Amino acid sequence: MLFTRICQPQFLTDSSRFRPTDHEGIFEKLDDGYFVVALDYVLEADEDSQYPMEDVLDEFLCHLEAFQVAPSEHPSGQVDLFANSQLPRLQDAVERLVGRRAYNVAVADEDGDTRVTLVIDDSVAEAKL
Repeated sequence: MLFTRICQPQFLTDSSRFRPTDHEGIFEKLDDGYFVVALDYVLEADEDSQYPMEDVLDEFLCHLEAFQVAPSEHPSGQVDLFANSQLPRLQDAVERLVGRRAYNVAVADEDGDTRVTLVIDDSVAEAKL
């Protein structure tokens, strides 16, 4: 999947529900103290709606707070609200994901067992949509 940009849906400007942080696009939810950011992403060919998203969420200890919170710039893209209880974790996710490609690869370990691992890289130009 390609993480293309940070979005700012209108509802995040509601100062009775959200407070901006010092980090672009990241807001604190006033009701529970979680931090949220809206990210626009596009699934690549042969990806489904669960993977590699589940591995991305696990990698950064995030969850999806809300789905389709703003229009995507790409016809098959989606903007979801990602959340984490710790600002540094969400900031790390934003820095490592936006403008990059996240995908799963099967890797054989030294015992010959195959496991799936998440790869995040900047090969966006090579991505297959």
